Amino acid sequence: MRVLIAGPVAGGSLPVARSVAAAFAHLNDESTFIDFSPYAGEFQKARASLNEDDQRVFVETLEKALIRQIEKSMPDVLLGIAQSPLFNVDLLDSLRKSGVITTFWFVEDFRVLTYWQRIAPYFDIFFSIQKESFARALAEIGVFNHYYLPVAFNNNFDEFPVRTEPRMPISFVGAPYPNRVRAFEKLPFNVKIFGEGWDRHSIHGVTADGRRISETEAGFIYRHTEINLNLHSSMNPEVIGGDFVNPRTFELAGLGCFQLSDRRECMPYHYSENEVVQFENDVQMVHLIDYYLKNETERNEIVRNARRKTLRDHLYEHRAMEIMKAVQQL
Repeated sequence: MRVLIAGPVAGGSLPVARSVAAAFAHLNDESTFIDFSPYAGEFQKARASLNEDDQRVFVETLEKALIRQIEKSMPDVLLGIAQSPLFNVDLLDSLRKSGVITTFWFVEDFRVLTYWQRIAPYFDIFFSIQKESFARALAEIGVFNHYYLPVAFNNNFDEFPVRTEPRMPISFVGAPYPNRVRAFEKLPFNVKIFGEGWDRHSIHGVTADGRRISETEAGFIYRHTEINLNLHSSMNPEVIGGDFVNPRTFELAGLGCFQLSDRRECMPYHYSENEVVQFENDVQMVHLIDYYLKNETERNEIVRNARRKTLRDHLYEHRAMEIMKAVQQL
């Protein structure tokens, strides 16, 4: 079965697209990945432009590239990833009528990014990282094509070097969402914070000049940290906890790194408490940091458990197989 994977131009979903495309290539030699990232420069210019014609021309450029690849590869299945340029509903409708199975993996929080409302009805399957809450939201607009599919770990990025320099006791890698800023302002620990935009906040421990951290750099930081904080993003400064499980959870587990995560509704579907330790509030986060800094043996056992589970169940090859299973059941 020929699968065409359309990636996004940029953003946090780009590594997911590349990872699942590599997984399909490993499992299926008839898969093709459309890498739109070379258009990132043009995308930034179009987004910054106040000229609607410039923005329209950019969108049309991406669409023409997509159509050329569709005509070339003649796919049986089209898979879009969050932020993929699959917004032309007429094209999607035409593809479905021609027999192409259209699928989309929405690796976003549906409450924050709402473009799914316009495009979801035009896909045969709409995969997402959220469960019942998103299924209900789709049903409210008359769409019943939801399928829960969490992200995973890309085992191809497993070999980050671990050097001999001192390890950081506690670190965090990610963007300064309001809930993170509020939580980290109060932490009575020396936390090293990496990520774009943190330099705009007066929080002790911000490093790397507040710039974006690459995947390779992030892997190095994870491996050189005793306790990796994994506080999922929220625009509500008071929120700790939620439903979906982010890519960092699987990356840390797969790389063999200890993490403390805020409590997630979907976590029990993937990891138990002796694989990923979770906290429910600020007080518990502080207590768990203090406890696990002093208990290396327990940390190491939890790390081994999480890595074993990840390699068994949570690689992108597993997700690619699940996508194809869902397609075959249509």
